[in-house]
Amino acid sequence: MNLLSTYDRFSQTSPAEGALASFRQAGYDYALNKGLPTRKDEEWHYTSVKILSEVNFMPSAFNPVEPSHETILEIKKRLNPAFTNVVFFNGVLNKTLSEELPTGFSLRELSEYPNHFDDAFDALNGAYLAKPFVLSLAKETSVEKPVNFVFFTSVEGGPALMVHPRLYVDVGARSSVKFMESYYGKSGVSYFVNSVLDLHVGESAKVTYVRVQGDSDSAINIGRTRLSVEKNANLESLAFATGAGLSRHTLEVVLKGPGSNSEVLGVYAVQGSQHVDNTSLIDHAVGECNTNQLYKGILDGESRAVFCGKVLIQKGAQKANSAQLNNNLILSSKAEADSKPSLEIYADDVKAAHGSTVGQLNREELFYLQSRAIPKEKAIPMLSYGFLSEVIYKISDEHIQKWLSRQLDEAFSRLSLNR
Repeated sequence: MNLLSTYDRFSQTSPAEGALASFRQAGYDYALNKGLPTRKDEEWHYTSVKILSEVNFMPSAFNPVEPSHETILEIKKRLNPAFTNVVFFNGVLNKTLSEELPTGFSLRELSEYPNHFDDAFDALNGAYLAKPFVLSLAKETSVEKPVNFVFFTSVEGGPALMVHPRLYVDVGARSSVKFMESYYGKSGVSYFVNSVLDLHVGESAKVTYVRVQGDSDSAINIGRTRLSVEKNANLESLAFATGAGLSRHTLEVVLKGPGSNSEVLGVYAVQGSQHVDNTSLIDHAVGECNTNQLYKGILDGESRAVFCGKVLIQKGAQKANSAQLNNNLILSSKAEADSKPSLEIYADDVKAAHGSTVGQLNREELFYLQSRAIPKEKAIPMLSYGFLSEVIYKISDEHIQKWLSRQLDEAFSRLSLNR
């Protein structure tokens, strides 16, 4: 695998000991043996990552640089004063641009590591792991201000970079928090982000988790999120993607305790030759849990969107309730949406449904607006924006709603909505 050609040099540049060294080596061995997935693999049938073997991406540790003044200004545009912002530049925590975490939080280096990998990208992340973090929120703690982990990548005149962030978040029992994971980068440069995030939602906790992927159009973003939801917990999750030339987000939600409720949402808006892939697994490991999954996307130009969603209701998970829906709005005859929702049920007392749609704007709605003296060039953006904003406003935090709406406006400015 071309991506592993710099592993030996990386090990010398960023030496590790003990558990981290063993984890890195295990990741290298797994990725080398497994290789990058191809479209012959069922889970990657609609998405090709061949480009990763064609570009020489260098670990950011080879060329550690500070952000230039111009880059700092660009990063600051991505920081919302309504959030507590924690900034990582090229995968390294930047204390100058970061704020203090609210009371109840602790941030430390990860010391215990998983004993397996989900796929080659999970293993690749482990092989190039530099300094993984654990973010813990004490039990019975309420944090009102959203915490936003901002990952910004810029080559600063150097070679194409790859960064491999890994973060573990543990929310204590009966706590409440809004947590964001945001990815951005310098426009016009090539880089590869390969992230892993594990989020544990404790018993009776309430968590809002939002992943924002707003990378430059020449970037590649591969991300994996694993959410573990305990008894009587409430989870809001939203995957928001408008950037990167190629992106894939793999989301796994495991419901481990009865009485839990999960709202699993997704929004994507792509144009040009962008390719966005959302792959999810909702695992009802126990019964008496509710999940509602809704992903909506808009496609323009020659872009392509993939949704592969699976709901698994395991044996004995009686009285599970799960709904899954994917809707796509096509604005161009050359755009393509592939949708594959599925159910796998091993219990008999359950409620489960799934569906998907791919279509164009409703002509009757468009005609209605035009009949009310709203010109077509304004009516199309109004209907398109309303199509996606419905999902954003399912998130309960008003500050997050406004922030995502602002970024959706930026994405819409690039779409050909006025034709």
